[in-house]
Amino acid sequence: MIHLELHDDAVSVRDKMSWAKTARILLVWPPRGRILARSLDLLLLQRHAASLGAQFGLVTRSAEIRRAAGELGLPVFVTIAEAQSHPWQNRTSRAKPTRRGPRPNLQELRAEIHPPEPAWLTHAAARLTFFTLGVIAVLAVVLLFIPSATISLDPKLQTQDLTLQVSASQNVTSVNVAGNLPAHKMSVVVEGSQSAQATGQASVPDKPAQGVARFRNLTTSVIGIPAGTVIRASNEPAVHFVTTQDGVLAAGVGRTIDISVQAVEPGRAGNLAADTLIAIQGDLGPDLAVTNPEPTSGGTDRTVSMPTADDRAHLHDALLADLRQQALDQVVQKLSSGDLLFPTTLTLSPALDETYLPAEGQPGETLTLTLQVEFSIQYALTSDLNALAAAALDAGLAKEMLPLADTLTVEITGKPVSQAGGGTTFEIHASRMLKPNINLSSVTRAVQGLPPIEAGQRLESMLPLASPPQIQLVPSWWPWLPFLPFRITIRVYPNNGMQTSVWLTWQTWRTKVRGPGVYPNNGMQTSVWLTWQTWRTKVRGPGVYPNNGMQTLVCLT
Repeated sequence: MIHLELHDDAVSVRDKMSWAKTARILLVWPPRGRILARSLDLLLLQRHAASLGAQFGLVTRSAEIRRAAGELGLPVFVTIAEAQSHPWQNRTSRAKPTRRGPRPNLQELRAEIHPPEPAWLTHAAARLTFFTLGVIAVLAVVLLFIPSATISLDPKLQTQDLTLQVSASQNVTSVNVAGNLPAHKMSVVVEGSQSAQATGQASVPDKPAQGVARFRNLTTSVIGIPAGTVIRASNEPAVHFVTTQDGVLAAGVGRTIDISVQAVEPGRAGNLAADTLIAIQGDLGPDLAVTNPEPTSGGTDRTVSMPTADDRAHLHDALLADLRQQALDQVVQKLSSGDLLFPTTLTLSPALDETYLPAEGQPGETLTLTLQVEFSIQYALTSDLNALAAAALDAGLAKEMLPLADTLTVEITGKPVSQAGGGTTFEIHASRMLKPNINLSSVTRAVQGLPPIEAGQRLESMLPLASPPQIQLVPSWWPWLPFLPFRITIRVYPNNGMQTSVWLTWQTWRTKVRGPGVYPNNGMQTSVWLTWQTWRTKVRGPGVYPNNGMQTLVCLT
């Protein structure tokens, strides 16, 4: 006995039945809910029960399920007790044998399945018509999809230029069309050393003066006078002498002793008159009196070279000029290609280190200066200059024209001038090449399906071209341009600003470019750089060409 749940389906019930190892399987439907109501579900369960070798019965009050079970001959009960007390019998009635009908006619059935074709389909005119339509369809596909065309256009170029007054300042943060752009600042530290001959002369002490000092005892005691005792003169500035030997002064007031002395500083200042040395420095001063009975002599001076103030100033200016140039060179190396330097904005900060040898007031034949300074300078970025030039040119650009890439040139026409307010003004000349703004879709629509000659004439009438358009058809014998737009390729020249490869024969190179002669690669291939001036004047002839002003790679064969 298996009680079914509302969530059971045929698969779950089959699993439950497989676990029942009995001869009879009774499925009990829930009192509410509608499950396994299809006859197919009951049929599958009936077959599964038969495969298990068990008899299969149902307990349910659902009229729908009881009717389906009756159609399958399954025993159905109202309650479990009824199922347990009553015998299980199949309730299907045996089908009565039916009588066979007459044997079908196979030829009639075949005719119904494969009816005969209408007579007009087998007619020769109809077949010819269908064949002709097929050929036309193939030709239409060939006409639309097979041919292709490449159109090369050489638009007429124009030159756009203007002259603009520009002001660069550190107070400006961005480029504007009025002619203002930011000025950037760069600082560099440079140092160097330079020497020059001294032009001045001065007298300097040479030899010290010498003499004799007489010491007098003021006490009743013996007094020792050591070498190096300092005595000085009465004049100002005072000149100092020292004793050169030891001495012992006998006891008794008024007793004297003479001791040799020498000036502490060399020079003529030590040559003193008699009775000039009168003072003793140190502890012996209260006990002794001193004087020089004879003048001191032997002090001499000598004349030597000495840098003057002008020497220092000239050397400072010369070294500073060299350091200024070094600073400019360093700044130029740090700048990117095309950046504009403003030399008049170069400023000097206070010296970081300034050393003279010899020092001021000291003699010397050569004066050497070591200097370390910091310079600051302003400059403009080439990107800002190009942006300003492009913006100014765009302001005057006609709608039907487009600028060619990489043709913008900016030239400084005058020297930058620094203003009192800190800005720098200068003048630039900007120029670039322009080409017509060609709508490729319009060109394609204008020529599709036309003969090449007529297409070329139409393009020349509607576009500003420097030379007739070149139209190449594939296959070459095809009389019209393709009707489908995507089968037409438009190529617009020039490649202005780019490198272009051109093939020349050696005959052309020798006769038109370089002239007759014997060349190393005669008969071989090589690469040669030509300017567009040479290309236009000697090879192709005057005209406006893609790389005007640029170089072209010419491959010679």
